[in-house]
Amino acid sequence: MQPDLNSRSLFDVYKSLFNFNHDGCFALDVQGDFIAFNDEAAAITGYSEEEALEMNFITMIHDEFVDETIQQFKHVTSGGRIKFETAIFKKGTDERIELLITAVPITVGKEILGIVGCAQDFTEKKELEALLSGQNTILKMMAKGASYQEVLDEVVLFIESFTDGAQCSILISDQEGKRLLHGSSPNLPPVYNEAVHGMPIGPTAGSCGTAAFLRKSVVATDIATDPLWEEYRSLALSYDLKACWSSPVFDDDHRVIGTFGLYYCHTRSPREKDRKIIQQATDLASLVIQHYRAKEKINFMAYHDALTGLANRRLFDERVDTAFTETKVAEGEKLCLMFLDLDRFKYVNDSLGHSIGDTLLVYVSDKLRKSLGDGVFFSRQGGDEFTILLEHTTKEKAEAVARNILKTLEEPFVIDGTDIFITTSIGMSFYPDDGEKVDILLSKADVAMYQAKKQGRNNYQVYDVMLDRKALEKLQIENELRKALERDEFVLHYQPIVNLSKNEIKGAEALIRWQNDRIGFVSPDQFIPIAEETGLIIPIGEWVLKTALLQLKQWHADGLEGLTVSVNLSIRQFYQPNLITMVKETLELTGVEPRFLTIEITESMTMDVDIASVILQELKKLGVNISIDDFGTGYSSLSYLKRFPIDHLKIDRCFVEDIADNKSDENIATTIILMAHNLGLSVIAEGVETERQLGLLKQHHCNEAQGYHFSKPVPGEEFSKIKVPS
Repeated sequence: MQPDLNSRSLFDVYKSLFNFNHDGCFALDVQGDFIAFNDEAAAITGYSEEEALEMNFITMIHDEFVDETIQQFKHVTSGGRIKFETAIFKKGTDERIELLITAVPITVGKEILGIVGCAQDFTEKKELEALLSGQNTILKMMAKGASYQEVLDEVVLFIESFTDGAQCSILISDQEGKRLLHGSSPNLPPVYNEAVHGMPIGPTAGSCGTAAFLRKSVVATDIATDPLWEEYRSLALSYDLKACWSSPVFDDDHRVIGTFGLYYCHTRSPREKDRKIIQQATDLASLVIQHYRAKEKINFMAYHDALTGLANRRLFDERVDTAFTETKVAEGEKLCLMFLDLDRFKYVNDSLGHSIGDTLLVYVSDKLRKSLGDGVFFSRQGGDEFTILLEHTTKEKAEAVARNILKTLEEPFVIDGTDIFITTSIGMSFYPDDGEKVDILLSKADVAMYQAKKQGRNNYQVYDVMLDRKALEKLQIENELRKALERDEFVLHYQPIVNLSKNEIKGAEALIRWQNDRIGFVSPDQFIPIAEETGLIIPIGEWVLKTALLQLKQWHADGLEGLTVSVNLSIRQFYQPNLITMVKETLELTGVEPRFLTIEITESMTMDVDIASVILQELKKLGVNISIDDFGTGYSSLSYLKRFPIDHLKIDRCFVEDIADNKSDENIATTIILMAHNLGLSVIAEGVETERQLGLLKQHHCNEAQGYHFSKPVPGEEFSKIKVPS
């Protein structure tokens, strides 16, 4: 028979539950003085039971929560039951403890004598939640295209919110890894930030410079006495900065790319909690710095030549357009475009090798850049061709510049102990005399350059209308192009798009080819720009779409049921008023479901974001897929990716070409893939030619790929014979 529990034994049970509870348990009288305090409550607060029983609860509460906690106390002493959050200071420290309080009144009869409650320490959980939330905020800012400075500032402010009054700083290493440059420190004095900008990386360069040098954390608990701070001590102390902890920030290859520092206005050593926060800070800083460096490299590569670092054709064209529209040309002044081509450069490549040829191009670029000076815009068009823009000039001044270029190249270049002599032929055209568009002026400067070649090379020629053979060739292509559709001279070839996870062909990209009886094979690079200019691209584009969909219909009938087809739109097609109607009617005519069609556009076609967004939304309503072609070489702003209903990003072949041999190119491709996946987009890599390229793309979870590794573009009837390499 079970023994009865008398009131004394029940009291012992309740006391045991109170004393040995895993939560901090306490009891207060109606004045808020502690009347009971278990061991866990002592562990949480740092106060012994004896100390607590001499205290009122208000003395423990964090200043921010005093008023709210008093209100909750009054609510319970009025008969209520509560569950709320508050915070306290741990005894003898400035450490903040987050508590979840559950409390009920102590009643005897109808009289309330106090309250009893439990306190759960959820500081770590709350900090983790806040860390994850803050990290997500920073990642979203990056994905939405926030500026580098905005994101760095957000990282600093975010980390500061987890410290006890620290003022944080991010310094970024320069390209040579010799100095630290100011990145972000919004709460440090501007004069101090300016003073440490350019701090050397060395063994006695404060906390930050030393941390970067030693590649490990450096803690200066007292700047006033720390020998590392000899050079910066008076500056720091003048702004009441008395302690500094700094940790190096590493990239994925474990190279130092910056430092994260925490400054305090009192001497202080880091606790274990602080070390965890510092680790979070360096991880975040590393992510942000690497992301924006990769983005900067993508943007730089989109506008600059990879070999020489000069502006590329795209940037040159934009710069010339700006000069045409914004530069005020005084009376008697002109703008001059020069086209340079190195003489017999092919002979150097063929006889000495492409490596020597590339080195020679770099040497020539550097020498001409120095000779021309800062006031001249100098670019590489490709190969051994260069262009120059001269503003506020005259024919006489331009000719003087050309003569100086010829003179600059008189001395030989010494490469691997070999003297290499190189000369150049220069053609010049002038705005507005020879035209008012970049392509026309470049074409005429090109014509003049070829005349300089004919005149024996190593000289310059000014454009003359009698030289313009190219205009005749262009006119011939245009005339033949107008009849090409009628004569059925176009054909489509198809290149397979392979699903990398399944190792099977998922789709095909339609590519146009033109064979003319009079002028032979004409590459798309030659006739597409002319078709754009003349408007012939509209009927040609409609033919391409219809032909590709009919071919797809046939493939489906032959058993390739899941196959899709991708069709490129030119900028003129994209902005034609009846584009949506044309696509819809062609789909209906051919009987192909919209989900099997992918429309490919380039970044540059979306520069008018508002109009482009409307067009893409209408296309998406039809049920087709949207792909951004040649990603990273066009508009370059990432903000539009969120606004547009895009399904796929295509990594341009220039970022895939050296992915297996160049870690930077691998990082760029990886950044694009990660960013696309974070935005819910599929990624297609173009120009895959080797097994090593394919292996790296698979490793980084690229979805699809195309290129000569799988197959060159083939006629439609040969497509079904393509076998994907196992």
